[in-house]
Order: sequence, then C-alpha cells, then structure tokens
Amino acid sequence: MRPKPFGIEYNHVVTHLTGRVLNAFLLLAVAADAADRGLEGTWEAKENDLPSVELTIRDNHGQIGGTIGFYFQSRGADGEWQLGEKFTVALLSPKLDGKILTFETIHHKKHNSPELGPNNKYRVTFVGANEARLEIIRDQGQAGSGRALTLTRR
Repeated sequence: MRPKPFGIEYNHVVTHLTGRVLNAFLLLAVAADAADRGLEGTWEAKENDLPSVELTIRDNHGQIGGTIGFYFQSRGADGEWQLGEKFTVALLSPKLDGKILTFETIHHKKHNSPELGPNNKYRVTFVGANEARLEIIRDQGQAGSGRALTLTRR
C-alpha cells in the first residue's frame, strides 16, 4: 500500500492533475481554433428584432474583402416593423489594423437613385471571437462618437 502524504491517496492526486492538464490543453485548442478562424465569416446585426446588416468578410491569403448588406425596414399599416429588400455592396479599400477593420462603400444620394454621392466610411471593432461593433464614420474628427450596431458571427 502506498503512503498517504497529507492524507491524500496518490491515485487521486494523479487523476486530479491529469484532468486539469487535459482541460488546459482543451481550452488552448479551442482558443487556437477561434484564432485560426480569424475574422472571416458572416456577421449580423439586428434592429427592431429584424435583420438590419449582414457583413461578410473573406480573407484570401491576407487580402481582406467581402460585402455588406443593408436591410430596408419600414413600419406597416399595423405599426409593426417589416423587413424589406436587402441592398448589398462590395467593401471598398478594406484595411485591417489589429482588431479594427475600416472600409468604404458606394452611397446613393437617394433610395432607388442611380446618382452616387461620396462614399460611406465604416469601422468595425472586433471585441470578441464572435462579437463586433459597426460604426459609420461621418467625420474623421468624430470617429467613434456615433451609435454602433452590435454584430454577431453567424
């Protein structure tokens, strides 16, 4: 029979430590998988309990690209919000700096108008493996002062 230092059986200590080591390796493997996925994927935001934005990010060997879709919402005769068309455009000049993605999109002066105005500018701040904040940048001096939509990875 093995001695019981501190009144603890040897097999109990080994089993306990082995379990902790395996849990630590599992946690590291999950974290590595999340890091490997990077920022690629489809990110969604909701307003009025309906889809409002769908951001798709692709990473082609370090070249970031993708699209952003905006859902048109309107109130019906019953006063309830209704989902309309989705308008999807390419990300222009996307730049990734750490956990912040900036890009531009074309912008029409009016809905259903062919006339273009200045590009809209956006910033996405990735705050977790599956969560980000999307802001429109109206003025470089006011960057970060606007309302942000919460994006979640699908």
